[in-house]
This record gives sequence, C-alpha cells and structure tokens, in this order.
Amino acid sequence: MNSCPAQATIGCCKFNAGFFVTSQSPSKTKSAQFDAAAFADALKYAVDAERAGQRHGAVGKLLRETMLAVRSDGLGCSDRGDKVAARIARATDAIIKALYKLSPASGDEIALCAIGGYGRRELAPFSDVDILFLHRSPQNTAGDTGLRAVTDFMLYALWDSGLKIGHGVHTPKTAVDFAKQDMIARTAYLDARLLCGSKKQFDDFQAGYDRLRWGTKNQFVAAKVKEQDERHVAAGETRYLVEPDIKEGKGALRDVQTIRWLYKYVYGGSIGEHKAIDKIMDVSERRALQKAERFLWSVRVQLHDLRGRADERLTFDIQPEIAARLNYSDRKNISAAERLMKHYFLNTVEVGRLTRILCAKLEEERAKRRPRLPVLLPKELQSDEAAGKPNLRIRGGRLDFASVARARKTPRDFFRLFRAFSKKPKIDFHPDALAVIAEQTPKVTSDVRKDASIAALFEGILTKSSDPVRVLRVMTETGLLGKYIPAYGSIVGRIDYGLYRRFTLDEHVLRSIGVLARIRLGQLKNDHPLATQIIKNADAPLIYFLAMLLRESIWTLNDKSALQCERLVQRVAARLGLGAEDAALVGWGAANHLLMVRTAERRDLTEARAIEEFAKSVGSRARLDLMLVLSVCHLRIVGWHSWDEVIRRQLTELYEASAAWFEEGEAALHERLEVRAATVRSQTKAQLTGWSAAEKEDFLSQLTNNMFRSVDPDIIVRFAHLAQAAQTGRADAAVTVTPRDGDLEAIIYADDRPGLLADIAGVVAVNGLSVRSVQALTTADGKALDIFALQSPDGAPLEDLNQARRLHGVLLSVARKAPGKPPSLRRRLGDRRSIFSVAPAVRIEIDASQDATVVETEGLDRPGLLFELAAGLAEMGVSIVSAHIATYGERAVDAFYLWDRQKRKITDAATLQQIEKKLLSVLSSGSSL
Repeated sequence: MNSCPAQATIGCCKFNAGFFVTSQSPSKTKSAQFDAAAFADALKYAVDAERAGQRHGAVGKLLRETMLAVRSDGLGCSDRGDKVAARIARATDAIIKALYKLSPASGDEIALCAIGGYGRRELAPFSDVDILFLHRSPQNTAGDTGLRAVTDFMLYALWDSGLKIGHGVHTPKTAVDFAKQDMIARTAYLDARLLCGSKKQFDDFQAGYDRLRWGTKNQFVAAKVKEQDERHVAAGETRYLVEPDIKEGKGALRDVQTIRWLYKYVYGGSIGEHKAIDKIMDVSERRALQKAERFLWSVRVQLHDLRGRADERLTFDIQPEIAARLNYSDRKNISAAERLMKHYFLNTVEVGRLTRILCAKLEEERAKRRPRLPVLLPKELQSDEAAGKPNLRIRGGRLDFASVARARKTPRDFFRLFRAFSKKPKIDFHPDALAVIAEQTPKVTSDVRKDASIAALFEGILTKSSDPVRVLRVMTETGLLGKYIPAYGSIVGRIDYGLYRRFTLDEHVLRSIGVLARIRLGQLKNDHPLATQIIKNADAPLIYFLAMLLRESIWTLNDKSALQCERLVQRVAARLGLGAEDAALVGWGAANHLLMVRTAERRDLTEARAIEEFAKSVGSRARLDLMLVLSVCHLRIVGWHSWDEVIRRQLTELYEASAAWFEEGEAALHERLEVRAATVRSQTKAQLTGWSAAEKEDFLSQLTNNMFRSVDPDIIVRFAHLAQAAQTGRADAAVTVTPRDGDLEAIIYADDRPGLLADIAGVVAVNGLSVRSVQALTTADGKALDIFALQSPDGAPLEDLNQARRLHGVLLSVARKAPGKPPSLRRRLGDRRSIFSVAPAVRIEIDASQDATVVETEGLDRPGLLFELAAGLAEMGVSIVSAHIATYGERAVDAFYLWDRQKRKITDAATLQQIEKKLLSVLSSGSSL
C-alpha cells in the first residue's frame, strides 16, 4: 500500500502531522503556515484506508495529531492571544472544510457554518468548536438519509479527534424559529459564517435571522444585560476575586463579547464596520476595548496550554507561570505574578467602564423613541455639604455634569457628583461624566486633598450613604479615590498572595465597609448586637469608616511596622476632618486591626492573664469598641469560612471580659471568671438528672475551677454521662461525636497518658479533618477530658452524618490504646497549600499565662501538622494543657499551653531551647507530602 501523501511530500512533524510549511517574509522572520492541500491529501488517504477496512481509527488519529500540531503552532507564532486564537480558528477551518469535501454532501443541499466563538474566529487551544448544519427540507426519505450520512461522517470523525463539538442541524427556517425561542442560540447565530457548502441555504438563514434581529433589538439588549447581571451575581458580584474566572468573571472575556454582541445586534455589523460606532465609543475607547481583549485572550490561551484542557480559572498555582510566559518580571515590592494580576484587574475595570458607556448610549437611543424622561435635578440633589449649587443635571435619565468645562476646572465637582449618587443610587452615572473624572484625576493634587469642603463631601459619602460600597467602587474605578487617598490607591488591584483572602486588598476593604454600613443601619443587629450598639452610640461614625478604609495602609510602606502605619493613617485621618484625638484613634485602630482576632484565636480566654495582657495592649475603652467593630467586619469578608459561631463566641467573651477590666479593674475581671465557674458548676449539677446528690458531688469534686471556666455546662454533662457509662460498663474510655455549629465536636474520656492528644490528632488527620481547637483537661483522679472542635480542611460546614459515625469508632480505638505505628498522612486531592512557602517560626511567651508556658508555632499547613507537633512535644515529656489552632489559608499558627512532667509551668531556659529546636524541626520537615 502507498504511504501517506503528506508524509511522502513534506514529511511528518513531531506530532506525525506535517502540515506546516515554513515561509520567510521580507522582514527575514520565519513563520509556519498550515498546508491545507497537504492535509486534505492525508485526510483522503486516511478516509480511504478506513473505508477499505485497512486501518481502524485512522481519521480520528490524524485529526488528533493535527490538532496538537495546530495548537503548538498557534502558541509558537505569537505571545498575543488574539492572534493565537485566530490562527487556530483558520487551521480548524481548513480541517473541517477538508472533512466536508470528503463527505457525501451534494452542492446545494447543505451549508456548514461556524457559529459562536468559532464563528468569530476565536478559538483558544481547548475551546468548544460550534458548528451548524443548514439543509433543505427533505423531500423524501432519501434526502433525510443523505443528510444523516453527512452529519454522521463529520461528527464521528470530529468526536474521535478529541475536539469538543457543539452542533445543530436545521433548515434555515427552523434555525430562525429556534433562535426566537432560545437566547443562547440567537447569540451564537449572530456570529455565524459560512464555511462550505450551499451559499443559498446560508443566505436564506441570514435573511431570516436579520428579520428577527430588526424586530427584537430591545428584547435582545434587555436579555443580555439581565444575563450579564446574573452572571456577575454568580461570580460574587465582583471582578476582584484573587483567583478569577477569565471567561465568565465580571469584566472578563464574556463581558467583552457582550459589548460586541450588543453593538452587532443593534447596528448590524461588528464594531468599526460603519460610522455608528463613532456615536458610541471614541477612538481611545475602541483602543481600550481592543487592548483589554488582547490581554484577556493572551492570558486565556496560555492558561489552556498549561492546563491541557479548557480551564478558565486563573488560580494561584498557575499565575507565576503565565506571568513568566507573558514576560512579566519582579519589581520592587511586587512580584511578577502580582503585576500580572494587577493588570488583569485594571483591564476588567476598563471593560466595565466600556460596558457602562455602551448601555448608556443604547438607553439614549431608545429614549429618543419614547416620551422624554424628566430632566430636572431632584430637590435633594440641589444642595450638599459644599457651598453653592452643584454642577449637575439629569441627562438621559442619568447623572451628569451640567457644565463639562466647569467640571474640568473644579475637582470639587467630581465629589459632588458622587455625593449626589450616594443620595439617589437609583439614578445611575452618565458614562460621559465618569470619563471626565477618569481623564482629570491627575488634577487631584495636595490642594484638593486639603480642601475642607471636599472632606465634608467625602464624609457624607462614607457615613450617610445607604450603599457606600457602590459609590466607593466607582470612585476607585475612575481612579479618583486612589488619587484623593494615595494610601488607598496603592492597594488597588493588589493581592495578599495566599489562600486566605477571597478578594484583592481594595475589594476586601470596600466589602468590609459594606458590612459596617449594614451594622450602622441596624440590618445586622441580630447577628452583631454588640457592634450595632457601639455604632449606634458613636459620636463620630467617621472614625469607624476611616479606620476600615485605611486599615490595609501598611501595604503601602517600605517599613511595614505598626508604628509607621499608625503615623501614616493618623495624618490622613486628620486631613479628612478628624480632630487630633480621633485621628490618633483611627491611626491606632488601622495599624492594630488584627490584634483582637489574633488574641481570640490563639489565647485561652478563661485565663485572667490573657484578658489583662490584651486589655493593656489596647489601652482604652474607645479602642476596644473600635477593635471589635473592625474585627467583625474583617472576618465577615476575608475568607470563605472565616466567620462562624465559634469566632463569634470568642470575640464576645474577649470584648465583654476586657470591658469589665476597663470599667471596674482587675478585681472585677477575676470575679467575672469565678462567677462563671460557679455558674457552670451550678448549671451542671442541675442538669445531672437521675443522679443522687452524693454521685453529683463525687463527680464534681474531681473537676477544677479551670475546667468550669473553660467548658460549657452541657459539655461537662455529656462528659459526666460518658464517665458514668464507662465506669458502669467497666470500660477505660468513651467517646461522643456531635455536630455543632457546622463543625464536629468530639469529647474523649480516657486514662491520661503521654501522647494521647497527638494520637487523637493523627486519627483526625487520617480521616480528612482539621482540628479547630483543643482543650486537654485532666481530672483529679487522672482521667483525661479532651474536647476537640473539628472542621473540614476548607472550613466548609460538615454535614455528612456518616462521617461522625466513622470518626467515633477510630477515636474510641485510639482512646483505649496507643496505635502501634504512626498514621500514614498524605495530601488530599486538590490541596494547594504546598505551592506556597511560609517561613517556620516558634515564639515562646513565658508571661502570657499565669500557670503555663505559651508556645506559638507558625508554618506551612499540611495534613497532620498538629499530630507531628504534639507528638514532638510528647517525646520531650511535655504536656499540652490546651491548643488553639488558627489557620489562614496555607499558614497555620498553633498556640500551645504547656506543662512539664510535674504539671508546672516550664521556665528552664535549656528546656525551652530544646522545645524550640524540636518544633522548628517539625515545621521545616514534611514539605514532600
């Protein structure tokens, strides 16, 4: 049998598909072009071989290898994603046309069309290829059979190639009828182009589609805008996710395509094809759209290539490699990956601005065909905190400048526009006004920043808006807010590179302000009664809003110290209208906004010493109030599961105990703790129904005041029943596992032994869970009471009841007897913590507790880390009194309260040095998991 024609004439490339011939341009640069004729010969050879029964799967194999070569060639030809996408589409055209030519199609029977992204000649390496078969209405069975033969021949071959094929089979009329009912099809058909076959069928379809388009412009625009809004809601209503979806996210490629779809559907051609575009976007705006589109496509094609599949999520593990491929490099204080992401966010902002422009212009076009909208400025917008009448008007139902020339000369007008919007957010901005602001932001100089009337307007925007986040976000996207407050401007688009935060720094700040605004309006009083009362009683709400706005200012400093941050924020707060004392309060709060959270998560709040040290660090009741509000707003936003019932209880206890210390002193704090112990003892006694007085007293006498301060009465009651059941049944251990606030609470009753806590932690890790907190208590008769709060590794609520049943069995086994060998630990599928690095650290704080030595460890989290740390301490004969686990994405901070063998506080310097060395060794190992 003869050899493959392609191989015989030009040889095979490394993918066994030698259909790229190298040509040299006048500029001496070499490029490969897809040789459609050579491929057609090879395809005919493969089809003939299959039909003759000589080779099985020859066509699919050829197509697979050719598509590999097409993708490789496309990515090798240019760094520009739009060029790569167009090149892949052209080669795909040649492949499909060659396949169609070998099908049993007759000339005027069938038209084969490219639709959707393929119709626009935009194919990423692993994009779907959408095609439409248009055919005449079959006159007889033979016609229907012929159509089936064509579609089967082509589709089976394309499916065998590994391509994801979307297809439709219609007559021109049924295709249009289907588009009337289905908006997805109508959108895909908007970009239809004829690949091969009957031009008549295609022209009939186009004519019918154009008639549909002319009569449904308003319907299409409304549907696409609604679809876009729903997509944004599904994406979290923000473009500032730290791991965005570059296709479906807000401001991403789908939004670029929506701009083009709306224009084409309304005006009948692509942007730039006729003069209508001059009424919609000027030359600079068209260039901005093109630039954003090119950037997004460049990222997308590299993402597809690196993943080897159609993946649109720009995750942390892939960002550095894409940055390198697109020639980003590290700069001072910002990595290449962060620069890539900052440019991503800037481009998505630009897409949002251009979408707003197009929608406003379309709205104006529709307004010309109906009664005029009211043009009078509403009464409440005719005055504000500044003197004189605002330079504002209503144009096309939107808020605009009455005099653009005056606005260009008077930056105060920018703030008056936003202040007006904060009063009437249902009246949207006119894009022309926002364009003026974006253009004129360089005029926001130090004189503007020092203008008292502008400061008053800004205070109104912050504290008197029903939705300040919406106002501040648009101010951010025009560049105005960043110019007015450079400390904020420096964090726009920046990422805290890790798994803890959901959003960029600026988006995190704005969303936290949104929580604060809702608290102030009383909308969250059931969730946050303390914070609601604090804000309600505040003489100057601006203090809280500015502290929230400026709390990430440390990122702007070369010297990232709390003192430098405090000084910077204090200066900014004073400039924005606060007196010296209030500005100092804002500065301190912004610089220390994590102090309360860290204390609540890492300290034993039943110890007076922990409360006292925290209160002394805070220094005043006003600071304490500010700290609670900042903590609540921060935790509600920062991570996917950073706020839950556990942290709510911790913050409440820390706040109320510290307030008692401030109001009545140290004695009141100690009295509060003793009252809690007595109350819990009394409640426990009352709940032990069915027990005799002697049995109650005998059990309660084995428990210490520290246990009563540390544990809720219902937990002690469950422990009591465990102990009683174990003793009655002559068992040496008992366990309960109970769902609690989305976590699992495990209570273990057992004979105390060295390493018990480590053994339990190991079993927990093997079963795919993480430890949230541990209380390891010992009764007077030597029994261990270990209380574990367990959660899923990602913090999501645990809802599988079977998991609790399985866990109970293994916990009971390890409580009875130490395992014969250490647990086998491995990372779970999808665990991305290992892509980051966290410098290991051990901090020993002898004075943090009255009765124990506190040791904090910090390092890269991994499965079983708590087990390894606890096992290391057990080897040294050290007892863990309690462990407080805080996890921030990939970073784990564990605080251990330790005793020596005699149950005393560890103060020996040599022993502490050995503990530090041991724990550092554990933290530094295990990177290969």
